[in-house]
Parts: sequence; structure tokens; C-alpha cells
Amino acid sequence: FKICFYLSLTGCVTCLDHDEHYILTFPNGYGRQVNAVIGIFIFYALSILTVPWIELGGECSISCSKTGYNASIVFHTKPFYGGKKHRVTAEIFSPNDKKPFCSIEGEWNGVMYAKYSTGENAVFIDTKKMPTIKKKVRKLEDQDDFESRCLWKDVTYNLKIRDIDAATAAKH
Repeated sequence: FKICFYLSLTGCVTCLDHDEHYILTFPNGYGRQVNAVIGIFIFYALSILTVPWIELGGECSISCSKTGYNASIVFHTKPFYGGKKHRVTAEIFSPNDKKPFCSIEGEWNGVMYAKYSTGENAVFIDTKKMPTIKKKVRKLEDQDDFESRCLWKDVTYNLKIRDIDAATAAKH
């Protein structure tokens, strides 16, 4: 069982201290649950046997026109048999270079390891040790009508009180 959503978006992250703008693309998302095929019947293993998970998959990129640095990132989906969930690999390139100066692999929701062209290996990031930072969001009354939280406030409220019909109606 798999549900997929394709993200054909680009984003921009700005580092104000350096006046750098990084353009990035996003991976696809998948909602998965293990299933078994027996004969012509498909039996889905319910949450009693397996737990559904969200998975990222596909290729992404990050680039900075000011510095020329760029990265290619691949979010690997779990194979049907064996393999691990949440795997990611990446290569970081200096301006005008064809060979990466750093290769990264690991889990996007865990530890990622860097291998540099100098031969040095190190922990690149451990997301489980990172502190959670509370988002700073303007109050609803200060947001424009089509800003995300303002636009979806009725849907969010109805989902919180478990009124699916009202949440569905609020989307229209």
C-alpha cells in the first residue's frame, strides 16, 4: 500500500548575514504500509502487524548563485524486501567542480556521516540531538487571507475536534 505526493516546487532560503540565497527543490513524499500478496488476493497488514510510515523519495538540489556551491541529494525509498527506511545520500560541489568535495550518507531523521575528499570522515549532523525550536508565526489577525495558517484555520480546528465532515467542507 502506497500513497504518493509529488512536489514540483522550489524554495529559497536566505542567509541574511552573508546575503546568500539558496534555491532548493523538494523530495516526493510517500505514505506506506507493508502488504502481502497471496494468489490473486491482496491482504494489507493492518497496524496490528505493521506500522505505516511516511517516506521521502527522489532527487533534490540546493544551489547558491552567489557562491557557486551546489549539492545533489537523493532520498532513497525502502525496497520491498530488506533495506532501511529514511536513507539519504548527498554530494556537495565547489563552484565549477565536477567531483564532490564531500559525500554524505545516513538517515534524514537520524545521523548523517560526511566523507570529505581529503579522506576525513565525520558526523555531519545528528538530527536526534538537535534542539526543537518553536516556530515564530504572526498572529492570525495579522496574516493576510491567503497565508497558510489563516487559509487553513477552519480545517485545522475541525480536525482537532475530530469533525471530519466540517474539515472537508472548510476546504472548499
